[in-house]
Amino acid sequence: MLMQNLRRNPLRSALTAVAFALPMAVFVAAISFVVALDRMAKANEKALRLGVHHKTSFTNLLPQGMRRKIEALDPDRRRLTAVCGMRWFGGRVPNTPNDVHSMAADVDSFPAMYSEIKLSPEVTAAWERERRAALVGAELAEEYRWKLGDRMVLESIIPPYPRLEFIVIKIMTESRETRSFYFRRDYLEESLASARDGNPAGVHIFWVKCASAGALHSLQKDIDALFANTPDETKSEDENSFVANFTQALGDIPGLMQAMALVVVFIVAMVAGNTMMMSFRERIRELAVFKAIGFQSGRVFFIVLAESVMLALIGSLIGIAPTALLLTLTPARLRSMGPMDALEISPLAVVISLLIALLVGIGAGFWPAYQAMRLRTVDALRRIA
Repeated sequence: MLMQNLRRNPLRSALTAVAFALPMAVFVAAISFVVALDRMAKANEKALRLGVHHKTSFTNLLPQGMRRKIEALDPDRRRLTAVCGMRWFGGRVPNTPNDVHSMAADVDSFPAMYSEIKLSPEVTAAWERERRAALVGAELAEEYRWKLGDRMVLESIIPPYPRLEFIVIKIMTESRETRSFYFRRDYLEESLASARDGNPAGVHIFWVKCASAGALHSLQKDIDALFANTPDETKSEDENSFVANFTQALGDIPGLMQAMALVVVFIVAMVAGNTMMMSFRERIRELAVFKAIGFQSGRVFFIVLAESVMLALIGSLIGIAPTALLLTLTPARLRSMGPMDALEISPLAVVISLLIALLVGIGAGFWPAYQAMRLRTVDALRRIA
């Protein structure tokens, strides 16, 4: 009976379903994005890494000798376990338009700093032995068809634009590293030696691996105090805050997404409410006949309310399914933004969207259903006649 009622005016039902589908597709994508950012933030907090960069700008180099001074703050290694200097390379595969997230790292401390990558003893030995060694994210490897042992070239977009050859010793499949590219900083410094006047030795950031959350906060203060009032004043940030600087450069994306989600809910509520009121007015005589042949008021109430809920759920599913399919089929590199994982449909977003559709359906259909329940058969038939 419910589907028959929806087919009574197929054009209006279809347009209403589409009006549900489009906003709910936006809602699911927005909430999935917020969930991905939250997941990245929790992973950053768990890593217990502290980023130390120049107070003025991340692009300003810090002397590489600062690493020893940072390590001297905790000689017993009770608060920090490793310090790794990194320099941004800004690599690009020749004759391609996209930059590669490539960083040159201190060879000795990198394995401990990024322990979540889980370098095997064989890979660690190759990293220490081969100056051209490179750790490549799985998505990058797939995009450029790199395999273990391949030799490949990156050219920097930073003056003096060095062009370096690398050997792939590991393809990283770990979350958040699938588009990363790491190689040895001493190899980069050697290539820049001939142009040292314009490119002094140094790092863009020191990552400090902390033993605990308490140690992270105390070291943050101690490091900045150590270099205060010097030409190389530092700004120390936990990894979560450091990454947030890049995402916030595009605006308050999580806030915009949440605001968009609220607007979506308001839109679908208005659409559903208008549709159900129109349907109720057109079916007054039919509902009166139902009552005349013995339908109880409660059953009439349920029929109208269930029709509203069904229309809302169908429209939501029409919006969710193509969105999920699109994000599944789209290459991961097109679904990534900076350090964030490739965007995927969040099960939480799907559940929330269906719950919203259910609530909107109930809210939109309640008043027409209540009016149908209170409808007096004689008055309704007289009014239609």
